[in-house]
Amino acid sequence: MPWLLSACSGDVRAPSVDEPTGTEPPANNSNDQFTLQAMSAVVALDEGEGLVSVPVTITRAPGHTDDITLTAVGQSDADELLLTRRFADSVLDASEATTELQLDLAIAARPIQPQTRTLIVSATDSAGRTSSTALNLAVRPTTAPDVYLLIGQSNMVGISEDDARQALPGEADETVADILQLNVTFNDDNNFGEPDDFTNPAMLFNTGNPVTVALDPLHSGLQSDGSKTGTRIGLGLSFAKRAIGDTTAQIILVPAAWSDTGFCRRETNSFEGIGWNATPQTNRALSGTLLHDRAIARADIALEQSGGVLRGILWHQGEADSEDSACAQSYASNLTEMIESLRTNIAPDGRGTGARGPDVDIPFIVGTMAMGEEQAPFSDNKMLVDAAHRNVATAVSFADFVNNDDLVPPAFACGGGSCIHFGADALREMGARYYERLIDVLL
Repeated sequence: MPWLLSACSGDVRAPSVDEPTGTEPPANNSNDQFTLQAMSAVVALDEGEGLVSVPVTITRAPGHTDDITLTAVGQSDADELLLTRRFADSVLDASEATTELQLDLAIAARPIQPQTRTLIVSATDSAGRTSSTALNLAVRPTTAPDVYLLIGQSNMVGISEDDARQALPGEADETVADILQLNVTFNDDNNFGEPDDFTNPAMLFNTGNPVTVALDPLHSGLQSDGSKTGTRIGLGLSFAKRAIGDTTAQIILVPAAWSDTGFCRRETNSFEGIGWNATPQTNRALSGTLLHDRAIARADIALEQSGGVLRGILWHQGEADSEDSACAQSYASNLTEMIESLRTNIAPDGRGTGARGPDVDIPFIVGTMAMGEEQAPFSDNKMLVDAAHRNVATAVSFADFVNNDDLVPPAFACGGGSCIHFGADALREMGARYYERLIDVLL
């Protein structure tokens, strides 16, 4: 399955000219001593594609020798968002008639739509006389895919009812051509028998068919005939279906969750070290860093394979840390450390190194744990974990939680095994809620 590629370039490009997509710019403001002219009233500007150079000319009346200072200001604050602008020479003396206005639009944290922005380009001489013109920027969004990382334990993997997937055309879980996924290897001892396997690219994804159409279950690899074993679903696909309407790019989901895991050491884990901790822990109740490390490695692979932009991280986990008081008491700090580490250590993308760091605007969204039937009321330990979810926005910037308390029987069936798992209808609803909350944290 082909996917779109996009690279960020620092080259200065000649502007391409489009027909105006917004209102016509106002008439030039001029005077009898000099006139400012731009090459065109409308210039195409591609998000994240480097500098565009717009020639600017000053025509003087005979005898006018004052220095002329050039400025470019957005018609509104919105016109200047993430826009870098500078003149090759911002002050022209009597011997200079031309310069260039250089424009660069950085990639936004949230996907944008095609839009027209307006800059007022002005020239002012030492006597205060001014000539100005409006420059319309036909902004085109980046074609780099939107990448979302899916992490946590079983509810993020998707342990819905058996045979829950409805993937025929027109059904709830049908595939969408522009919603893709990293074609990951399955969570089992065949692929992850040794600690080094968690960061070995050959063990993390199908190197011969790296990006495929997203099909539930997302955490199962696509077989050669285009099918998958398993008929359960998670929340990732419904999240992407809600997100696709707000972007002009493709979406790539990166499945990296693992059932029955957390920051806590688990007797049921395959071997020591399968955990979400960002750093090695001295607390013997806690596990290792292997799943944290694998999540970073898979995100890096998806960004490298697609040229995409990391748009958000989705987390559903907590049950595994609710059975041990030491794990529950340290859950909030462990969660904060993991969030900050992922934002810092996932490889930079087209937004540059400035979009990496513990407090950057990469949304991190968590979901509350299931409250169906035997799961409620929560134990004291589970209440600590639940509080960490609900208070994540106070602990970490650009983070928030999705409230799933109402996704319980009889309106919403439970998933496989017990009501610790959400059923298919609940997971589909959760996916939409995750997206709505993700957008909210960027407003």
